This record gives sequence, structure tokens and C-alpha cells, in this order.
Amino acid sequence: MKKQTIFFFVFGLLFSCSQKATDDFGEVFSYSLDTLVIDSKDRNLDLSRNITNASLNMEKNTIYLFNKFDHSIDEINLEKLEYVQSIPFDKEGPNGTSHINYIYALEDDLFFIKGSVKSGVYDKDAKLLKSADWSKVNDGDDFQMIRNELTLEYSDSMKVFGLPFNFDRSISLDILSVNTHTKETIEIDSEKAYQNNILEFDDDGRYFFLDPMVYLTSENGYAMVSHDFSNEIYIFNAAGEQVKKVSYEPTLTPKSVKQIDKKEIVSVAILEKTYQGFLEQVKFSPPVWDQENKRYLRLSAQREYTDIKPENAFLPQIKETKVFLTVFDDDFNLVLEGEIPELVTESTKYFVKDGKLWVFANLDDEMGFVRVSLGN
Repeated sequence: MKKQTIFFFVFGLLFSCSQKATDDFGEVFSYSLDTLVIDSKDRNLDLSRNITNASLNMEKNTIYLFNKFDHSIDEINLEKLEYVQSIPFDKEGPNGTSHINYIYALEDDLFFIKGSVKSGVYDKDAKLLKSADWSKVNDGDDFQMIRNELTLEYSDSMKVFGLPFNFDRSISLDILSVNTHTKETIEIDSEKAYQNNILEFDDDGRYFFLDPMVYLTSENGYAMVSHDFSNEIYIFNAAGEQVKKVSYEPTLTPKSVKQIDKKEIVSVAILEKTYQGFLEQVKFSPPVWDQENKRYLRLSAQREYTDIKPENAFLPQIKETKVFLTVFDDDFNLVLEGEIPELVTESTKYFVKDGKLWVFANLDDEMGFVRVSLGN
């Protein structure tokens, strides 16, 4: 029997519940939940994109959130559960960021900011310290089609990892040596797990292109590449060397969506139905590192749709999203997995702090987190 208790605190609402289920690994999947609300102090926090454009600092006591409303980074204290301050950034000029796509918190209160035009390392005074200028690589080749970038450390020999958009439908990782303006390209989809799941259709000049979201994330001192519809994870160290490729056999979801014959996509309706079928099978999010327990955690999900399709919508309304948590040891061996019915999506910012998984939740337009504790 599931029990739930409600407590009220100054800084938020806390509820707890637990569920137990036995999986195929001979262990019991059990957890408890509580929900925390951030005191915004009347600051209009940017909760769009499910705060996937936010970054945790190295001490894991602060989360930095980009705010598109005034082009600033909001600092939120996760110990006091409150907004602290905003750091305004320039869009143009010598310290300009252009449109900010992603931010990563580095050591010594520095940020790596991925902009639409330029990227680089900035300090908390919003000053540009080192730029990642891809345009100077290979005699001026244009690398503006890079989707995401990050650096693991700020140093004289800083390397920047970038995911380029390749028109041949392949996926690779570009590694820029900032000082020498040289680039190394590493192909990372030899089995075409990404390429085979691209859906496209040309409807008399209306071109439809649906590809898996590819994630470039930083965890436990590594750069990691993963994507939506297959569970492979490619891991690189700060020097740009690939140290591991992870693939595993989950028991609650397939390890990837089923391959389809793309020649059968002869209409927009079939394209939509095929993409819906992918989401009904499985969708993976990136892994995160639990420093306290020396393990990795990863969310994935399966969606069920209704027959109701709003006007101009691409997909029908969602009836239910089942969210699963997979636990790995520090070498990415699968240890445990289970469903967490209280979670409503995997497509959100989540991280581990103090041995607990924090999952962003929009609580009546307030910034909140569902906190998951494994075990009792």
C-alpha cells in the first residue's frame, strides 16, 4: 500500500511516498520522493525548455539558469532553495554572447557559454576570457552549424567539444584545440544508430525532417554523447580521447526503437505515425553522475497517445508517459531499473545532489524539483 504525507515548509512543499518492485537483477527497486519549491523572490525565472539550459556548479550547491527575458544568468541557491542574483550578459560587442543556447558551469565561478554565433569561457562579471572560434579552423571553414559545444576545463590547452550537423546524416564529435585552431573529428555512429532513426519526407516542396535529439553533456569529468532512440553512450576524457562506448540490455524498455523501412514513408500522416511509434517504444535522456554513491543514473520513457489530435498539432495528445530510472555502477554496468509513476517526463533537467536525483518540475509556474531517494 502506498502512503503519502504532506508537509509545509517555508521554502517549499515536501511530500513523500515510496514504491517497491522486484526486477531481474535480484535486487529490490525502492525509492522515496519529496518535492521542493524555489523561492523566486518575485524574479521571473525562465522555465522554458524544462530548464535544460541550466547548469549545476561544481560544489552542487548552486544552479545557474539562463533567462531569455533579459539575457542574464540567474543564480539559485539549492541549499536555501532561493533565487540569489542575476548576472547580465551582453549580446553584442567584445563580451557579447549572441543568442545563448547552453551554459556549463566550470571551476572557479566560470561559465562556458554556447551562443548561436560565438562560444567561450566567461567569468561572473560577464567578461569573455577565451573564445572558441571555429571559423579559424582549416583556413576559415564555417563551423556555425554546430549544435552544441562544451569544454570540460578552462586551461591554456583548452579543448572544446562540438556536435556538428552533418549533411551526410552521420554523427561525429569535433574537438577544437583553442590555442592552435586545429580540429579533430571522431566518427561515433559506426552502427548508424542515429542515422537509421532519421525520418524525412518531401511533400511536393514541403520538406519534413525529424532526427533524434543528440545530447552532448558533461558528467564526472567526461564528455558524453547520447541520443533519443538508442541507448549507446560515447564517453571522452578532457584530452578528447574516447574512453568507452556504453551499450546495455534494459528489461523495462527496448534498447532502441525498431528499425523501419523508410521507403514506406509516402505521406506526412505515415511520417507522423512513425515518429509517434518511436516515442511509444522508448526515448532516452542523458546519464548523470552521483558522486556520493559512485554511480550513474539515467531516465527514459515510453509514451501512450490518445486519438485526440488538436488542430495544427503534429502528434495526438499524450495519454500517459511512463518514466523509468536506470542505475549503473561507476563503470556503467547496469545495476537496477524501475518505473517511477510520479514523474511525468524524462525530457527535463535532472541532476544528482547529495546522493539524490533532482528532477525539475514546473509547479504552477514556479521552479520546483521532485527529489528521488533510492532505497528506504
